[in-house]
Amino acid sequence: MKESLFIKLVKYFYGISKPFDEFARDVINDAGNKIAIGLMVYLLMSAYALMVLISWFSPMNVVNGLIIADTFVYLIASAYMSRIIRKNKLDRYEFDNEEERKIYGKRFIISRIFTTVLTLSLAMYPISVWFRYLGMSESILPSFIGCFIGILVAIYTQYCRQFKK
Repeated sequence: MKESLFIKLVKYFYGISKPFDEFARDVINDAGNKIAIGLMVYLLMSAYALMVLISWFSPMNVVNGLIIADTFVYLIASAYMSRIIRKNKLDRYEFDNEEERKIYGKRFIISRIFTTVLTLSLAMYPISVWFRYLGMSESILPSFIGCFIGILVAIYTQYCRQFKK
């Protein structure tokens, strides 16, 4: 059976390389449906809140707040999907040979770094605006570099736990 685009994206973003069986496909589709319903409710409510807040506050502040809220919702959805994948042990691997382990390890690292860069780029604009508003614009770059290094250490630790046995 051909995999859907959603299953392919989940496997790519979470570094899963083994084919899914029927149970795993059902679990991922169920989690994706819950996330989609939650995002639809959030988008509907945020649209109405945006209209009300723009009439009360500066539109630039409202848009910056909305970008921050959208980033948090993205992180919550990503964390929920990660929790479901780990809970059902879909990210556990049984390798046939050393070459296969190296290929899956490279895919794992690339997918995690891509997700990290995407998350930091989503978070960079609203946090930098917030730092400028608080008068701390000179401390933006060191905090992002520290955050990125911390995330890279976490990715390497997870890589060692899963692929170096």
